Amino acid sequence: MSNNNGNSGPPPAPKSQPPVRILPTKVARIYSLAHPAAVLLGFAVRFPNLVHDPISEMLNAIPFLAASQVVFTIICLPPAGGSLEAAGSGSSSSTSSGFSSGSSNIILRPGRPARRKGGSGGSGAAGAGVGGGFMGGLGGKVIPSILSLILTALLATPVFAILLVLFGAPFTTHHAQTALCAAHMALLTAVPLVYVHGVDGTVWKEVWGASRPADAVWGAALGTCVGAWLGAVPIPLDWDRPWQAWPITILTGAYLGFATGTLLGRSRWLFGKRLRFTDEADTVENKKTE
Repeated sequence: MSNNNGNSGPPPAPKSQPPVRILPTKVARIYSLAHPAAVLLGFAVRFPNLVHDPISEMLNAIPFLAASQVVFTIICLPPAGGSLEAAGSGSSSSTSSGFSSGSSNIILRPGRPARRKGGSGGSGAAGAGVGGGFMGGLGGKVIPSILSLILTALLATPVFAILLVLFGAPFTTHHAQTALCAAHMALLTAVPLVYVHGVDGTVWKEVWGASRPADAVWGAALGTCVGAWLGAVPIPLDWDRPWQAWPITILTGAYLGFATGTLLGRSRWLFGKRLRFTDEADTVENKKTE
């Protein structure tokens, strides 16, 4: 096939949003490491109660999990529509228009209102997102985090409940257990994703296609889902153990996957890399089109 305008090679793929970086403040870096460990430790402490009374324990744990996720997003992540000044770059390098021509800034949702950009002196977006203008920056983070929590409850939880049923959850029984398990998985995955990406359709296509570049947020979401899937393995085994009841092992795998995915997603070995399922097929197709 011939290419128009004399250009060689296949047409460029739609531009993707870059991986999300943890805010370059000391508090954010420390808390981003402590948060997954604290969430996993809290689950481990509550595990005996979960085995004894799954419904009550999952219900009682939801407010604490929701609060911890909201605090994590506020302290460690840039909200959708903001830009993040990479660690080691001066705040003066941010552009007044809110768009970056270099790789030091991460623009998460240019279409959103840019009320924080350039409004706090020379620091621009970095001042609001990283530490300048405490009240303005805090206000610009609390509201998006609450909206993320509301969208998670209204949209993500029902989606996870349906997926759990499709993947083998009891359909006619254990409705409360399934709904509460879905709520926990939604809080672990969707709150940070909605907070940093908003409703950007391009990003959410990558999320559902498992093709996002690795970062702490995407790693947590992917790790939660993979962990929950692996957590179903012990259920059919004929061990007659109390902890094999639905959905204890699913939830255990989800929490383990969340902590593991969060840490691996931001590691130097995986950060920014993507899962590739059709690399060889794409190469063959590109050769045919040349």
